[in-house]
Amino acid sequence: MAYKLFVVGIGPGDLELLTIKAKRAIEESYAICGYSTYIQQIEGLIKDKTVFSNGMGGEIERVKKAIAFAETGNTTSIISGGDSSLYGMASVVIQLAPDWIDIEIIPGITAALAVSARIGAPISDDLAIISMSDLLTPWEVIQKRIEAVNVGDFVCAIYNPKSRKRDWQLKYALDSFFKQRGDLWCASVKNCCKEKELIKIDRISNFDYNFVDMATTVIVGNTKTQFKNGNLITPRGYKVV
Repeated sequence: MAYKLFVVGIGPGDLELLTIKAKRAIEESYAICGYSTYIQQIEGLIKDKTVFSNGMGGEIERVKKAIAFAETGNTTSIISGGDSSLYGMASVVIQLAPDWIDIEIIPGITAALAVSARIGAPISDDLAIISMSDLLTPWEVIQKRIEAVNVGDFVCAIYNPKSRKRDWQLKYALDSFFKQRGDLWCASVKNCCKEKELIKIDRISNFDYNFVDMATTVIVGNTKTQFKNGNLITPRGYKVV
């Protein structure tokens, strides 16, 4: 009996950006498990499959349910938004799944890359990705990572920038970037690659904190990032004549 568990990254939410392999895994699966919002994004592919979905904070329950489906011999997919490894379910699945389950991790387009494509090419050099959520990572660790971004002059993609209960961490990060590297170009993209997508590009000094929510990804350029023809670009160093 086969015990197959796919861990599928579904990308930013546009089904046209779902990889062929991810689509095939979902179609081949008897059961689909995922965060309710992500399940809604792929409901056109699910049809009559067995579905288990729950809300934020239910990750462990979700993984255990997917493992239970797979242990019955039914091919199962557990869904992650964006990429399945980056802030996704892949690590938890590997930690919890028994040895006899065949785990296949399928990558997806993460928010940083989707957002970068929507605003030009700010990510064309080294990149750092930081989540502002301190639910699983202590704030003291996040602070050290913010400082490391400054030391390396990285372009930085900021995930989970602001929630109703956590509204000051993003300002701390941008204030730190401003103080140590100047008035950098940055962009906020809400609902990237979905309906009602909204984009704002400006300097840190004009950043609109009221625009940002958990559906927003923020990209802050480095000291070389430029604004040109409505786009942000970070030159790689080619001699452009």
